[in-house]
Amino acid sequence: MKYLIYIGLASILLISCEDNLQFEKMPCTYLDYYYYRDEPYYLGEMSDEYILIACDQSNNDSSIRDFIKSIDFFDHSFNYEINEITNYPYKYLIAKLIKKCTCEEIAWILDSLKQAPIVVYTHYTTKTNDCSNLIWEPIGKLCVNTYSNIFYVRVKDAGNISDLNNIISETNTTLIEQDRFMSNWFSLSAIKNSKGDALHMANYFYETGLFDACEPDIIKIAIE
Repeated sequence: MKYLIYIGLASILLISCEDNLQFEKMPCTYLDYYYYRDEPYYLGEMSDEYILIACDQSNNDSSIRDFIKSIDFFDHSFNYEINEITNYPYKYLIAKLIKKCTCEEIAWILDSLKQAPIVVYTHYTTKTNDCSNLIWEPIGKLCVNTYSNIFYVRVKDAGNISDLNNIISETNTTLIEQDRFMSNWFSLSAIKNSKGDALHMANYFYETGLFDACEPDIIKIAIE
């Protein structure tokens, strides 16, 4: 009987906690496509439970976990992994929200998180039934798709990148490097004060009509 009472009390406290949280709203900025071979390519349905957070490599894992614990709208029982990639300057993780949220609520959450100095970028995630890597090996039971802060642009003429430099300046994005083997391709990044995140910027660059192709850096992350 005591066990049942404790469970009931915990449930009431959890519901009360969720009810007391103030989830504000901002205009939904979720994009469900990018341009592939000159056609919109559908990315999928927005996840209403998970978001991506990236922090600079200079932050140790304990500092990142302390930050996540300090945010009331995260599910602190969710077991997440802090991911690192060689030669990539950021650590990233998938955080689970304490409740299913609307796109407008998630837009506000993402914007709020960007104000924290420890956060480099935050993105929506997308639902997926595919939880395998590029060579079809399973990486988990459940995954979400998302994208990094990097996007790729293929210029019409590698010998003249004035249009690329102009749009970079306009959007406050950053040129990372030119591909050594495919000289028409350039890697760029979108940062906090860019005109938009990497997916928005990939689409924006393409829609100028100045470039042959623009694509985001899509990544898949296991959450179970």
